Amino acid sequence: MLLYPGLQTRGATVLKKLTRATACTLLFAAIWIHPAFATECDNYQAVHPQWLWCDSFESDAALDANYFDVERASGRMSLSSDSPFDGSHSLQMQYVPGQEDSGSIKLSLGATPVSPKRYTNQSFNELYWRFYMKVQSNWLGNPQKVTRGIVFSGSNWSEAAIGHLWEDNADSLGLGLDPASGVVGSTVVTTKYNDFDHLKWLGKHNGAFQVYAPANANKWTCIEVHMKLNTPGQSDGVMAFSVNGQQQAQATALNFRGSYTTYGINAIFLEGWINGGISPQVQNRWFDNFVVSTQPIGCAAGGGTTTPAPVVPNPPTNVTVQ
Repeated sequence: MLLYPGLQTRGATVLKKLTRATACTLLFAAIWIHPAFATECDNYQAVHPQWLWCDSFESDAALDANYFDVERASGRMSLSSDSPFDGSHSLQMQYVPGQEDSGSIKLSLGATPVSPKRYTNQSFNELYWRFYMKVQSNWLGNPQKVTRGIVFSGSNWSEAAIGHLWEDNADSLGLGLDPASGVVGSTVVTTKYNDFDHLKWLGKHNGAFQVYAPANANKWTCIEVHMKLNTPGQSDGVMAFSVNGQQQAQATALNFRGSYTTYGINAIFLEGWINGGISPQVQNRWFDNFVVSTQPIGCAAGGGTTTPAPVVPNPPTNVTVQ
C-alpha cells in the first residue's frame, strides 16, 4: 500500500527531468570525443573571397567530382590519414621502382575546351596556386614532376602555354620553373598534350631550397606558384615560385602566348609522374591544402600536427532541458 502517492509522482517527474539532462550531457560529450577536424578550406569562399578553389582532401569520393581527370595509378594514389597538414587526410602518392605513374589530379577552371567545370564564363590571365608537400622520413632521390598550370586550346588537349614546376636538375633535390609556349604569333601550333616537337621552352629557373633533402623530409613544405600570361603581342609574362614564404625563382619578360587570347589559364595539375620509374625504393609523398587564387595566398599558420584541432560545436537550438 502506497502511503504517499503524490510524492511518488513527483519523484518520477524529477527522475524523467534528470534523465533528459543526462542524455543531453552525454550527447555533448559524444560530440566532443568524436569532433570534426578543422581545415583551412572550411568556409573558404566567405573567409577568402579571392580564392577560387581550396581542397584539404578529406573525401576520396569527392576527388572524381572535383577534378576532371583523376589518375589513381592502380591504387598508388589515395587519401592517407598519416599526419595530414590539417583535417584528417591528405593526398598520398606512392612511388614504386619501375613504375612511372604515381597518380595525378587535374583541376579545371575558367573557359576551357577540356572538361569545363567551374567559372566557365571567366578567363584567367593570372593565377596563384599553393599547396603543402611532404615526403617520408627516409626519402631518396627527386620525384621529378610536381605541378603545372596550362592554357588548353583544344579538346585534344593541345596547349597554348604551360607553366611547369618540377625537378631542378637530375643531380639535385630541389625544384625549378620551366615555362613553355605552344603559340607562334596568334596561332596555336601544338596538336596534342605534351607536344614537345612544337613547344618553345622559355628558360629554366631553379630554386635554392632542397625540398627533397634529408633535413626537410617528413616536414610539410608550403609551395606557391604564380603564373601570369603576357599581354597579347608583348613579352611581359611572369612565372615565379616560393617555398615557405621565400621566393625561390622568378622568370619575367615571358612570351607565353603571343597574340593568342581565346583561352586563359584553365587547368592546374598536381602530379606524380617520374620518368623511367627511377624511384630507388617504395616511398611516399603527400599533398595537402591545395588552393587556387586570383591574388597571392601565403602560408597558413600552424598545421602539420598529428592531432588536428577539433571544431567546437555550437550548442543545439532545438533542444530544451526542463
